[in-house]
Amino acid sequence: MTQSPIPPPSTGWRQLYETAILELDNGRLPTRIAVARRAILARTEEILTEPSGSERHALSEALRALQALDEVTRNHP
Repeated sequence: MTQSPIPPPSTGWRQLYETAILELDNGRLPTRIAVARRAILARTEEILTEPSGSERHALSEALRALQALDEVTRNHP
C-alpha cells in the first residue's frame, strides 16, 4: 500500500485530518487515520515552544477524534 506524501506539518495536518474524517472507504480509513495522526504529532512537536494555545487545542481534539474513529472502524469492519 503506497502512502501519500505528507504536506509540511504546519500547513497540512488539517487537510489530512479532514481527509481521514471524511473517508467513506473502510479499506482506506486505517491508512488515512495513520497518516493524519503522524502529521498531527509532527505539528505538535513543531509548536512545543510556540505560544499557540488554540492550535494546540485543535491538534489535541483532532487526535481524540481520530482515536474514536479508529476504534469504531476496528469494532465494525
